[in-house]
Amino acid sequence: MKLCDASRVKGTALSIQRSACSVLALFLLIFSGCATVPGPPSAPLSNQQQNTERSTQNSQRTTQYAERSTQNADSVAALAALLEKKNVLSADEAARFKENSVRGAQNADSVAALVALLQKKNVISSDEAASFTGQPAARVAGGEKGVTPTSGQNAYDKEQIEQITASVTEQLRKNIQEQVKSEVSEELPVEMKKVEQAAAAPEWTQRIRFGGDIRLRYEGDRYNKNNAAFLQPSNPSQLMDTTVNQDLYKYRVRVGAAIDVNDQLEAVVRLSTGNTSTPVSTNSILGTYFNKDNVLFDLAYLRWKPSESFNMYGGRIPNPFFSTDLLWSRDLNFEGLAMTAREPVTESLTSFLNAGVFPLQQYNFSTQSKWLVAGQLGLEEQNPKGLAYEIGAAYYYYSNITGVLNNPLDPGATNWTAPLYQQKGNTLFNIAVPSAPTLLALASQFKEINLLGTLDVGFWDPYHVVLLGEYVKNLGFSHSAVAQRTGNPDVPDDTTGYQIGLSVGHPAVEKFGEWKAYLNYKYLESDAVVDAFNDTDFHLGGTNAKGWILGTDFGVMKNTWFRLRWLTANQISGPQLQIDVIQVDLNAKF
Repeated sequence: MKLCDASRVKGTALSIQRSACSVLALFLLIFSGCATVPGPPSAPLSNQQQNTERSTQNSQRTTQYAERSTQNADSVAALAALLEKKNVLSADEAARFKENSVRGAQNADSVAALVALLQKKNVISSDEAASFTGQPAARVAGGEKGVTPTSGQNAYDKEQIEQITASVTEQLRKNIQEQVKSEVSEELPVEMKKVEQAAAAPEWTQRIRFGGDIRLRYEGDRYNKNNAAFLQPSNPSQLMDTTVNQDLYKYRVRVGAAIDVNDQLEAVVRLSTGNTSTPVSTNSILGTYFNKDNVLFDLAYLRWKPSESFNMYGGRIPNPFFSTDLLWSRDLNFEGLAMTAREPVTESLTSFLNAGVFPLQQYNFSTQSKWLVAGQLGLEEQNPKGLAYEIGAAYYYYSNITGVLNNPLDPGATNWTAPLYQQKGNTLFNIAVPSAPTLLALASQFKEINLLGTLDVGFWDPYHVVLLGEYVKNLGFSHSAVAQRTGNPDVPDDTTGYQIGLSVGHPAVEKFGEWKAYLNYKYLESDAVVDAFNDTDFHLGGTNAKGWILGTDFGVMKNTWFRLRWLTANQISGPQLQIDVIQVDLNAKF
């Protein structure tokens, strides 16, 4: 649990300013010197002895003064390094003062420049800056109370200046100590109280982290007036809307908690809006006569992490694969068991392995159950301010999802082979007996191989240019088997898909003024992937679609951003079905 708050941050900033002022004042007094005073009386000496004595003393004191001048120059550099450590100066600003010290720049000029910079950063006020620069200025000017330490001045006077400076510095040190003690005595009880309050909370509360997001969306669905009529795959007795434009208002809420059970085990639960009729969307539509909406378990899993490089997930889990919405909707979560492993190859290059087994539909807990088994290998090169990339090769194997025609002697026995959910695009056939209502099921098997790569050009960090390329092929499609099931000998082998994309801007939009713009082209044939699980926005979901996606994100404040997207797509094969989708989102995360 974090114990800091706004007041503590403000106090820290004030402490840094006070430290900077105190350190600067101490340095200026040490550097500047004080007024001269009459020296102690000396025993009478002869003229020759006096001249010899003075010559020797002047030579020694001139040497000492040169050494002290060098020390003062080093002090400027040391002070700059200290202020850099306190985050008062940047690395470049501190480096300039260090460089001036090495080149032997005038100390007074360096100090004046340092004071001016601190005033510009609002670390010290204008009055404080004037008081700092005024002290050395009076002495350099050589007024009635000041003496300029030049090479022609009496070395004995310089020694007296240094003695008085040491006395004043010691007094200032004591004053600063008293001030610090007073501030600590005032602020320490407040901080201790905060620590005590946190300690008083039950230990388990400190192992819980909360988070979530809210999205408000306007969506305009625009259909070409020449679109053909289509039956709904999930309900062939009804027609799809293909010609009437729609204006929809949606929202999505997701709120979750992650709990550290122990050092190796984490439990995660997340609730969301949505409904149980679709696995690929968590949107709720406004305009239901003020009726209340559903709250569902979006995530519920345990994560076992025995090492930094290995994770095991079980339950309702987030997508464990390196992927895009060409195959998997962003709102889709998996159910089952998965593992992820990462192994460094070099300091910046890491190999990874993702794998999982996921039950899709249980039927009498027999071999007739539907499963997805998947694995992925890949490499990731991290270089935020150079060239970074990530590549992956995945294989997704679906078992028992192809439809089986019912036997007229046992009607309904294979109804379970019809999918529980589908969008549109896959090749289908009727598995019902002639006397029963139409029941559509998948005609093809699905064994998908997916190749995906991204290239991140970060030479202009924080602005990045990201290139994307992706290819998918369904190796499970058999022309003869599909033709037999559908009764169509001319069924096309539409089994490939690809996507290319370009993104420019900040990698993640999280603050005001941050932005990102992107352009993608998608091409996805009918039986390239299972249409139930991919993006629901492009062509309003499913396969057999090609087209463009143009979008931009813009940060309006911390953790809040707008998103504008235009998705235009048409059907690849068959009658025309052209759909344009316009989305305007307001997103906030916490």
